[in-house]
Amino acid sequence: MALEPLHTPARTLAVLHPLFALTGVLHAVGGSLVPSLAQRFHLTDSDAGILFLLYYGGTSIGALLCRWNYVRTITLGFGGVVVSCLAVIAVPHSLLPLSFLCLGISVGVPMSAISLFVGCAFPDRTAPLLTLLNFTWSLGALAAPLIAARILLHHTYRAAYLLFAVMAAVAAFAGLLLLEEPQGAEQPAGNTNPRSQWTLILVFAAAAFLEVGVENTAAAWLPTFSLRTAEKGIAMAAASSALYWLGFLASRGVCSLLLMRIAPVRVFSAAVLGGIVAASLLAAFSSVTGRGVAMFLLGASLAPNYPLVVAGSLSRVRRASDSRWVLATAGFGGSVLPWLAGTISGQTGNLRFGMLVIPAALLIMLPVIPAFRQSPRPGEPR
Repeated sequence: MALEPLHTPARTLAVLHPLFALTGVLHAVGGSLVPSLAQRFHLTDSDAGILFLLYYGGTSIGALLCRWNYVRTITLGFGGVVVSCLAVIAVPHSLLPLSFLCLGISVGVPMSAISLFVGCAFPDRTAPLLTLLNFTWSLGALAAPLIAARILLHHTYRAAYLLFAVMAAVAAFAGLLLLEEPQGAEQPAGNTNPRSQWTLILVFAAAAFLEVGVENTAAAWLPTFSLRTAEKGIAMAAASSALYWLGFLASRGVCSLLLMRIAPVRVFSAAVLGGIVAASLLAAFSSVTGRGVAMFLLGASLAPNYPLVVAGSLSRVRRASDSRWVLATAGFGGSVLPWLAGTISGQTGNLRFGMLVIPAALLIMLPVIPAFRQSPRPGEPR
């Protein structure tokens, strides 16, 4: 009786999903742990903004490192997470920024390499598979503040980062032993005119810059915003941001079905407009209930945008690896906008003004929407 091959598509995806979920945890948990770090190191908003700037900027560097041999890249990335998490635990205040930069690079490597792996291994199913993978990523992001809240009830950020170091070590071995590098070479996609290709890359990169910047600003500052406006304690503030991730998760699940019947540009347009409204309500509401509803709606509005941007770039640029420029730009936006929010908060003395970065960035995204009308619907072959 013939044995089933070890590296079937189903088994490959069964490995990629938990690895991608872990990158979601690592990427989202920083905002929930910052209040604990701030207590230990007496960080101001501007100090915390610098940490976010370095971390998210590091994810851009990590994306640029993903060119070939994605399995080895994933393994090395998680190995770097182990070292970086241990560094955050042990270093003094002066080395904390460097530790966050290294952590951002280390998380950015597997987070980007997994997306590029899918684009190379499943060229005819990139969009639907990425949508589903991003749903799993959202599960990890949703779990992040809950994990942080549970740990912070009795411990500090050190216990959290020790746990993540252990999880990353397991992920590194899983990637090395259970994944196989795609055998086929990357195939050209769409128009191969160099000028047209770079125009497409720039359009998708601009959208990714703004979208991930908005997502990271929300993830990074919502726990602190909740802490200052509700004054319920660090653990409760960390848990309250789970409402954002709950809306994020629910929306990605629903949108993965809607995109089979509705044009992506319609979903993208509705999501951007919904995000502007939700972010404005978040800054305006003073009640705990109102802010909770606004957090949920903001997460639901932002959820479908990034998978649409990445899937569109993977399906239209010449090589899947060319999309690393879109992923890198996304990480850069994810570093600049949270830093900008912290800087505005520090200058004005009110984090509510810093949070206005979110609706402002979404307004800038509106002119980008027409470019998505030329992007294939998720699920369509290249």
